[in-house]
Amino acid sequence: MDKRLYGTINGEKIYSYTIKNANLKMSVINYGAIVTDLSFDNSGKQINLVLKHNSLEEYSTTKVYYGATVGRFANRIERGQFELNGIKYQLAQNEGENTLHGGIEGFNRKVWQVKEHTEDSITLFYRSVDGEQGFPGNLDVSVKYTLTEDTQLVIDYFATTDKDTIVSLTNHSYFNVNGTENTTDGILLYINADNITPADEKLIVHGEFLKVDGTLFDYRKESPFIKDLSSDKTLGARGCYDENFALNGTGYRKVAHTFSPMTKLKMEVYTDQFGMQVYTGNPHGIALETQNYPNCINCKTYPSPILRKGEEYKSRTAYKFTIEK
Repeated sequence: MDKRLYGTINGEKIYSYTIKNANLKMSVINYGAIVTDLSFDNSGKQINLVLKHNSLEEYSTTKVYYGATVGRFANRIERGQFELNGIKYQLAQNEGENTLHGGIEGFNRKVWQVKEHTEDSITLFYRSVDGEQGFPGNLDVSVKYTLTEDTQLVIDYFATTDKDTIVSLTNHSYFNVNGTENTTDGILLYINADNITPADEKLIVHGEFLKVDGTLFDYRKESPFIKDLSSDKTLGARGCYDENFALNGTGYRKVAHTFSPMTKLKMEVYTDQFGMQVYTGNPHGIALETQNYPNCINCKTYPSPILRKGEEYKSRTAYKFTIEK
């Protein structure tokens, strides 16, 4: 495994670690446990798969979460407030009155420790202290990235707490199976979801479900994800997708894929999570963020994000890359 100095922040040295196998090569920095590079070797030609910033300074100041490990709670919490065990908590608000991706200083802005590494895997650790960004409990978090022989990037998340809290972790990479030097034009998308969780104008969900039948959210058959959005009032005004799809099935399963007719590269998404946020607002990448539902701590009809003291949070998401002949 290659290790090199990436930069310095607040007097701490940040390193880039590169892991690889026969077809995949990935670099991770211990700031934000961020995936800065991921490429696929197609018969000697490298396809760059994820968007990135150009410097540590950009990663530490931008509001764009390229490749970041997101937590303590992915997505949005209404007004940054929730109640747990009869106690009301106020979180750091960083998107108007709402809390997005863990607050002002989420996991993407923290220095992580590298605990283990091999040629094809790396594990990073971070302790989120009680009260950080308003969340209760000391939370010990580990993220393990593994490149497998069958051309998968597997991401395993683990967390324990000494006080009941809420947890929903994800990776915020923007993928492009056309190669990031190209736009996402022409890419096909499949999502195994019969419903989305509809959001208001502030992108907050309220415990409802909307069937995708007859809407622009129906990707149960592979189709282009860049469409004329004008027929949907919300999408037309926004100009892109930024929706949580309520994934069909339970347990670890395939939930989605993207395919490039240009490169013939297919990326399948596997996860044990309930939802996947799909964001298409960047012309050079699409975010497929597997996670619990947004604002689910405030919506009794959604799966609970509560992690109890003495329990362990475990989750796995994988992205599998294959060339379709």
